[in-house]
Amino acid sequence: MKKLMVYFVIFALMAVSVLAGSVGRNMLSRAQPGQTLTVTLSISGATADKSFTLEDVIPAGLKIKEWTVTGAKESKEAISIREKGSNFGWSFTPTSGSASVEYIIDLPNNEATYTFGKIVWFDPSGQGTEASSPALTVATIRCGDSVCEGSENSDNCEQDCPKPAPAQQPAPAEDQVMEKKGLSNTALALIVVAIIVIAAAVGYYMMQKKKAE
Repeated sequence: MKKLMVYFVIFALMAVSVLAGSVGRNMLSRAQPGQTLTVTLSISGATADKSFTLEDVIPAGLKIKEWTVTGAKESKEAISIREKGSNFGWSFTPTSGSASVEYIIDLPNNEATYTFGKIVWFDPSGQGTEASSPALTVATIRCGDSVCEGSENSDNCEQDCPKPAPAQQPAPAEDQVMEKKGLSNTALALIVVAIIVIAAAVGYYMMQKKKAE
């Protein structure tokens, strides 16, 4: 009986986890030193008019400069935030099943690679986790690093932005004209041969007529 209860509890927790909403992170994978980075956390499947808590892990050395929540019932001032170490969280009430959190980070002037941590969220349907750990490379754009980015294009940096292969062109109009001319020459040759044959036949007939006289 106890084992049955344990299995029931585990199944219930799994079911709750499946029913929980989902969160996706959208951000650049490369940026230049000194620029700003915008990260968007898109929420779907949330329970409308019920509290939703979302927490992201910011890489060490980076700090959120400002943030906004879209689709919240509360004003920005009424949204609860939690900042502890590298963790930054928001608690708000979505007005529908979809909402988003957007935050901006000022990137340092030095080149480095940063790895973001997992996203965790809670709502009445349960708990969810986005375990992906996207990396951000902060580096100056250089021609020759095999990455086509920023203002680079096939004109100013063909090494990083190769020109596309030329599309196969149809046969030039001149070739088509030549083909048509070839057909006309053949017809002309046949006409000339026919004239020669007719002329020979007429000449032969006249010669035979004179002999008969």
